[in-house]
Amino acid sequence: MSEAALEESVASEATTTQTTQGKVQRTPAQLEALQRARVRAAEVRAKNAELRRKQREIERLEVEETKRANTQRIEHQYEALLHKQGEQGVPPDPPENDGVEEEVVYERRKPRKRKVVIVEDSEEEEIEVKLPKRKSKHATDAEDAIYQRSYAKMFGID
Repeated sequence: MSEAALEESVASEATTTQTTQGKVQRTPAQLEALQRARVRAAEVRAKNAELRRKQREIERLEVEETKRANTQRIEHQYEALLHKQGEQGVPPDPPENDGVEEEVVYERRKPRKRKVVIVEDSEEEEIEVKLPKRKSKHATDAEDAIYQRSYAKMFGID
């Protein structure tokens, strides 16, 4: 009978191992422990979420308080400045309008003057004026043409 029970046990193990490959069979104790762990994890997640919410609220209030304190400090300093200027009899400067930007006008620079070299020969009484040679832009023109071609190709400019 022990041999028959042993064979039966081996056969049942073979069938359970085949079924465990698809889905793991857990004992009731394991299922209960798993359920307790899930409940505990949900509690921890809820607690952490509440702490994060409180932390964000604290940070928001700190930023708001800092802004309010800075505004009050600036207003107080400005009032003190106006009070000082009022005592001196100097009219205060009107506050600048931050909404309107002044237009910046750029002036064209005058072209640089070319250097003139004058060579005098005392024997012949001849004055020769030599102007400096202009630098050639051939190398930069080739590079510029390559750049323009690649730019047009990349962005589809005709």
